Amino acid sequence: MRSGTRGGPMPPLIHRPPVSEPRTLAHALAAHAETRGDTDAIAYTTPQSSEETLTYAQLCGYAASLATVLADLPPRTHHRPFVLIALPNGLDYVASFFACTFADAVAVTFHPPTLSTARAGRAYDHRLTQILRDCEPSAIIAQPDLHPRLREVSRAAGLDPVMLDPRAADRSATGPAGFPGPRSRPEHLALLQYTSGSTSNPKGVMVSHANLVHNVTRLSANLGTGPGQSAAGWLPLFHDMGLIGMVCHPLWAGMSLHMATPAGFLRNPLRWLHTLSRTRATFTIAPDFGYATAVQKITEERREGLDLSALRHALNGAEPVRPRTIEQFAKAYAPYGFDPHAMMPAYGLAEATLVVSCLSQKAAPALSEVSADVLGGQQRVAAAEGTRNTVLVGCGRALAEDTEIAIVDPVTRVRKQPGEVGEIWVHGPSVAGGYWGRPKESDSTFRARVSQPGHRDSERTYLRTGDLGVWHDHQVSVVGRIKDVIVHRGTNHYPHDIEGTVEDSHPLAVRAAALSVPRADDGPEAGQAAQADQAEQVVLVCELTDYGDHVDYDAVIAAARNSVLEEHGIPVAAVGLLRAGAVPRTTSGKVRRHEAVLRWSADELRPVALWRRGFISEGGQR
Repeated sequence: MRSGTRGGPMPPLIHRPPVSEPRTLAHALAAHAETRGDTDAIAYTTPQSSEETLTYAQLCGYAASLATVLADLPPRTHHRPFVLIALPNGLDYVASFFACTFADAVAVTFHPPTLSTARAGRAYDHRLTQILRDCEPSAIIAQPDLHPRLREVSRAAGLDPVMLDPRAADRSATGPAGFPGPRSRPEHLALLQYTSGSTSNPKGVMVSHANLVHNVTRLSANLGTGPGQSAAGWLPLFHDMGLIGMVCHPLWAGMSLHMATPAGFLRNPLRWLHTLSRTRATFTIAPDFGYATAVQKITEERREGLDLSALRHALNGAEPVRPRTIEQFAKAYAPYGFDPHAMMPAYGLAEATLVVSCLSQKAAPALSEVSADVLGGQQRVAAAEGTRNTVLVGCGRALAEDTEIAIVDPVTRVRKQPGEVGEIWVHGPSVAGGYWGRPKESDSTFRARVSQPGHRDSERTYLRTGDLGVWHDHQVSVVGRIKDVIVHRGTNHYPHDIEGTVEDSHPLAVRAAALSVPRADDGPEAGQAAQADQAEQVVLVCELTDYGDHVDYDAVIAAARNSVLEEHGIPVAAVGLLRAGAVPRTTSGKVRRHEAVLRWSADELRPVALWRRGFISEGGQR
């Protein structure tokens, strides 16, 4: 068997579900409404801490009622209407998404404004305009108070979509009464999931009903989830991890979901743990920073009374999974019943619907110490005395037998051997159809071929993820993004490795970002960089848990600089210490590196303290 393949012959890209398996998510919801209609589907904790609940019959009825409105919408640029959902987390969002699946409309996931600043408002309107022009939706589902703004932005984009209020639908209906049943078919487009667009216009990933069913079915089978179990989470629903991992997977499996908001989690992370404990949740999903926050922000005294013994699966993904997060979370919550084997590092991306690989049930997270030189492209993985070593986090094997993960040289397109770093390529039924309206980018990203003339699989197409990874100990480990690699004196360095070093260097350092910035044309750092033939230099920015006159900023900066020099051999050009939340990130916690570099260069990050080539100043002055 070829490394990275989990089974025999590959089926067609479009997954044809067995007869006994619901054809779409809408069919699954309708079936649950009939067989377990009185079972709670979703319990939502509002920002005011009240709880709203829908049974499976009520959720199905609400979605079907909304679907009657969507069914009459005229399509604009495709065979079916596109519907942009700009709602906050909550029952209305879930019902609106399922209404799209009932009516065979294409859901376009979005959100209302999250910040009230002028800068955030401009960024919101700009991104909304880009998406509106790209997909030309027939309707927008949003709360009425947002309709005037959405209408204004839409008209500026040359569009006039119908504005819909989800609360106008009949929330008292149970089951799909009044609607003829789901219209969607497996091969139809179900969802446009837009990418972050940090360095370019956002691209809409075309996810079919078949993609969704394949991903949630295989995830459920891999984890053993089903009726009688419960899930809990707080992720944003406009993000694939929240919508598909936190909502679609549990509801497909017939579980009961307890859902909160990202803002609520950030205000009080303990609420998430209390929900897991109170509901005896068996499944949760969050990015790495969620688990890290649960360690850093919740004191031992506040953990008293928690019972996490029911938790079987704590999926960790969407951003680099840090070894210390796995170890610290297990250590912190083992006294409260948490099974370390429940922590499940996973790898995935929107272009593959969601999950590509994860650990199997009850497999311990694989943490392997390897030579850091392999990550610099100098040799194969092997830890050795006298070398710089790093720890790789294993993200398991492919989610399904019909899915292949290949590690490929991104330039020559030749397969790498186990233990060699290359680009992660994916083939399987969860791989999406491409980017909406971008045939050239779709061909280059979704239909790549491995260079293997004469091989029986030479015509197989793959998704190029843009991520670098390595097969080690029969698991795939992600080492970084190709575009984020920092080259220092001919050696590749991966930002999240450097960031982990910074975060481990001092107790006050919590969330770091390693940035590659153009060197200045003058000043002492320019001469040193020129001697090293470096066009780019490394700048560290790091959020602190505390700041003020009582904080020894010199010690924090010295610890960060010295640790990075010792562990990675990089003399950094500058270190900026920031307030919490200052580093720009995506909704899943990934650093927006392009934006961070721009804001650093424009003096917009406003550090509370900064070191640069021999001086330190406090109060945000550079």
